[in-house]
Amino acid sequence: MAVATDFNFGDDAELDEDTVNKIMFGDKGYTIDDFQRRCLAVIVCPEKDVLAMAPTGSGKTAVALMAILQAFKRGQRAVYTSPIKALSNQKYAEFKEWFSEKGVDAQVSLLTGDVKIRAPPGTKNELLICTSEILRNKLVKSSGVNPFTPKVDAPPPTAASATEVNTYSVGDDPDADLDRLGCVVSDEIHYINDVERGSVWEETLMHLPKSVQMVALSATLREPEQFLGWIERVRSRPGELVRRIDRHVPLHVGGLNQEEEFVELFATHDNKESGMKAGVFESAKFSALFDEKPDAAKVKQKADNAAASRGARDQEKAEAAAVARGTGGGGGGGG
Repeated sequence: MAVATDFNFGDDAELDEDTVNKIMFGDKGYTIDDFQRRCLAVIVCPEKDVLAMAPTGSGKTAVALMAILQAFKRGQRAVYTSPIKALSNQKYAEFKEWFSEKGVDAQVSLLTGDVKIRAPPGTKNELLICTSEILRNKLVKSSGVNPFTPKVDAPPPTAASATEVNTYSVGDDPDADLDRLGCVVSDEIHYINDVERGSVWEETLMHLPKSVQMVALSATLREPEQFLGWIERVRSRPGELVRRIDRHVPLHVGGLNQEEEFVELFATHDNKESGMKAGVFESAKFSALFDEKPDAAKVKQKADNAAASRGARDQEKAEAAAVARGTGGGGGGGG
């Protein structure tokens, strides 16, 4: 198994494509795709943020890995946030296994509120995985200001100052989890649109120091150009949108007809069996499906079948109850 034993952490160098391919794929001959390559071109610029948008199963996790490895190359810590605890737990297991299999000398910590797993003390290359709320709370506390007041700090870094050491504290109480923080990967960033929890992502972006690179991932975000513009204004640093629209996991939309057969109305991929073309909505099938008149005989038959099933279940319950009563009352027999 190929490992990354020659990967130099802390050498303040840009992460190149050859190194990424070697670490991720070893000697299998695979390479990152065009979407991931365009993301890498932004990630290696410490003064830029990146909003990476791609459908489910299209390689966003690889983008997160590249951002994390680039932070390690700069001698910095990386943070990966997710909106739900279950996803954080899943990513903890995945990253921990991946680092071990690839021979990457790094440790993973996990903070979800319910679970706290810490990397060994003194770990240099550390990935902290936590829920979005935990990172928000840490940033707000370390800023020592009102949650809705952006933290004022140094201007965005340049390539020459990418390894600048950051220490965040309130008074004399430094937060070690934010020390040397170089990159934050925010998965499912579209949760910022959530009515109840969206403020968590807003406050995170407002309080995240400008020297820290933000790598935001999403599959379903409306008007990403406007969102990126807002991020650039709030963070006072440039960002780039990298998108892919081809979908690896097919999506089929349709409904059931009177015979309970699936009628496909839209698909993201060509379907040779049905003749469905990708990206074409079958309006004629849609109209026929929803104009279809109910068959009175079939409707009655379904109702009769449902009634019969309920009757059978009720009979079974009654028999079981009778048996239970008989067993319970039979202990006094035999004189």
